[in-house]
Amino acid sequence: MLSELDLALVNALQINPRAPWSEIARALDVDAATAARRWERLQAAGNAWVTGYGFAETATGALIEVDCAPGQDTTVADTVAADPHTVTVEHAAGGRDLLITVMASDFGALSEYIVDRLGSIPGVTSTRAHLMTRNYAEGSVWRLRSLTRSQQELLVASRRAAKGGQFDPLEQHRELLHALGENGRVSMSDLATRLGVSISTVSRRLNRLVAAGSLVFRCDLARSLSGAPVTVTFFGSTPPDLLDATARELAKIPEIRMCVGVAGPRNLIATAWVGSLMDVQSLEIRLAKSLPHLHIADRAVSLRTVKLMGRRLDPQGRAVGFVAVDPWASMAAPERATPT
Repeated sequence: MLSELDLALVNALQINPRAPWSEIARALDVDAATAARRWERLQAAGNAWVTGYGFAETATGALIEVDCAPGQDTTVADTVAADPHTVTVEHAAGGRDLLITVMASDFGALSEYIVDRLGSIPGVTSTRAHLMTRNYAEGSVWRLRSLTRSQQELLVASRRAAKGGQFDPLEQHRELLHALGENGRVSMSDLATRLGVSISTVSRRLNRLVAAGSLVFRCDLARSLSGAPVTVTFFGSTPPDLLDATARELAKIPEIRMCVGVAGPRNLIATAWVGSLMDVQSLEIRLAKSLPHLHIADRAVSLRTVKLMGRRLDPQGRAVGFVAVDPWASMAAPERATPT
């Protein structure tokens, strides 16, 4: 179990993942050294971590249901988790063995991954791909609720920045994204050293990507410590002309961590973190009442998450390794996981 201060610290970093320790300390009413020390302890244990990653509302990706031969689930999960194209990998209940989220540089590369890469993995018997058409919400929106409104406002105020500006193709910043994926709070000086540029140059690149909305940071917490240890993915449908409005309302619900429009038998998929299996049913009842145009046709409960936004996880959801998410990587030579 985490202490109240640990939970407050994670909540603060969910709101402002790269805030200086002085600002975190002011919001939590502790000294900066204590906040930094607590965070190092959480990170070293794999209980919490900050990730930076590329983001686009119309990214080329897919949620893929994977069926495996008997006894091959774990081997297949470990194989696909080593791929830099896979963002998340989960063992799932309810009509599929695995659920994986894949990102690719373009539609051709995505097709190649689904048809050639997955099709060549021993133990995979069939796949069903749901191609993403629009991203309405992702993991950076999910929050603990450990801070008061005034504490939250202090952190939100310090995070505000002007939006807009020139958009840089993310492929030009692969090394920067890899570094921020491994440690979203890495210092500007360490980033500059890794990239072989000046601190002012790396700061300008980072700020430009954040301002354009193409670089996102988030603080994740081991699911077993989050108070919401159950993950459920809903497969739903809504009339096409109501898809956008329905998805935006769905994305506002606190339990929702991911919400995407998809092309396939369903046109809307959402993932939620909840406290128990009973809460899965309660949430579905709430959705039926608040979003009458949304028909949930299927749902999948995660049995174990193997990979989350590039982070390799143990059975308790603690971070134990890292595989850089890289949509532009070669499919023939996946990168090896590195220890956190």
